Amino acid sequence: MSTEADSEKELKASKKEPMQKNAEELEKALQDERKHLMYLQADFENYKRRISKELPLMSEAGVRRIITELLVVLDELDSALAASRASTGSEALIEGVELVRRKLCSLLEKEGLERIKAIGQKFDPNRHEALMRAPCEGQEEGIVVEEIRPGYVFKGQVIRPSLVKVTTHTED
Repeated sequence: MSTEADSEKELKASKKEPMQKNAEELEKALQDERKHLMYLQADFENYKRRISKELPLMSEAGVRRIITELLVVLDELDSALAASRASTGSEALIEGVELVRRKLCSLLEKEGLERIKAIGQKFDPNRHEALMRAPCEGQEEGIVVEEIRPGYVFKGQVIRPSLVKVTTHTED
């Protein structure tokens, strides 16, 4: 009987051993999968954080591009106003173009566009581009005396410098 009992114990032990190995392997596989899921979750959180930072920047870049293109339209409206003021009998046209210009300027300002102040300001190469010089008798040198084309700042960054005429000392 003891041999039968021993052989039964051995049989149970031999069956238990592969099941133990199987359980250990499954536990290790489960831990590996948990680690993998944790890494995936961390990667996804990093991705969400990065996208939440990049999305506003991409959006702002798109708005900046459109505003830059609309500045050409604004320049053309200014040219139309100047030309129509030179002719007579076009008061209604002038009024209409001025209304469209004011609406466009209002829209651009709401988006963060600001016109650069130029006339009477000290020349700033970061904000102004000097196209012409004017002699300055009794005036400080480097002052903007005429704005040839307006410049603009969008959300603190110059997107188009002002084209200006600057005072300079004459050399005799």
